[in-house]
Amino acid sequence: MSNREKVLVTGAGGFIGHHLVRYLKKLGHWVRGVDLEYPEYSKTEADEFEILDLRRWDNCLQATRGVEHVYALAADMGGMGFISANHARILHNNALINFHTLEAARTNGVQRYLYTSSACIYP
Repeated sequence: MSNREKVLVTGAGGFIGHHLVRYLKKLGHWVRGVDLEYPEYSKTEADEFEILDLRRWDNCLQATRGVEHVYALAADMGGMGFISANHARILHNNALINFHTLEAARTNGVQRYLYTSSACIYP
């Protein structure tokens, strides 16, 4: 990426997501972070941070507007007890997040999309 690209990080409130936001900012990029909640352990360094439920199509369109690159880290997840008891729920929610975000990125002309899986993939 050349300097000052407009980037979206979904799951930016999570452990990896908030570190990725920090890294991208150090590289000089403009960053929008999106999650269901703000980062738990430190203030976000994103230029813009939106609380959005990415299971909803309209929120995915909003999140991907005006960006050139998407780093897709958002996922419904939890500890092993939650995962074991909620396989279908997790599959449903993550499928919605991933399908809607990918299609919204295509609709909004995003140039690059990086999908990263979740730990919730292993059940």
